Amino acid sequence: MPRLQDRLPGSEDVVSYTVRGGQDQYQRALLDVQISGSLNLLCGRCLAPLEYALALKTKVLLLQPGAAPQTDDDPEAPEWIEVAAGQELDLLELVEDEILLGLPLAVRHDPENCRNGKSGADQGMKADTPFASLATLLKPRRTGKQ
Repeated sequence: MPRLQDRLPGSEDVVSYTVRGGQDQYQRALLDVQISGSLNLLCGRCLAPLEYALALKTKVLLLQPGAAPQTDDDPEAPEWIEVAAGQELDLLELVEDEILLGLPLAVRHDPENCRNGKSGADQGMKADTPFASLATLLKPRRTGKQ
């Protein structure tokens, strides 16, 4: 899984998956994909390893090209991919896609467990930064004049 490997600091992670074939209520081909495991990601604050528990369940419709389903923006509708008759489906690539879609965009420790100790917003306004000086200009000044 080369695209997933680009997101991981090491290669010792183990993921297990199960893919079962079936049909939906309209007799269309359907895959039930379940993925579990634990991935070591990097915290976006302190860049230390962070263990991320992976538990994904999804259903994927296998449709003929041009037979896109009418989902009407239904959040409960299954995902779908187009597969031509006789075309082989790369299950490992499908599993990798599902893992990548299931990963958070920003991975962080809890603030109290992070080696950094503070969030980026807390650190961004130090007294010696130019933005901290600008922030003082926005504060109303008290004068003795009325």
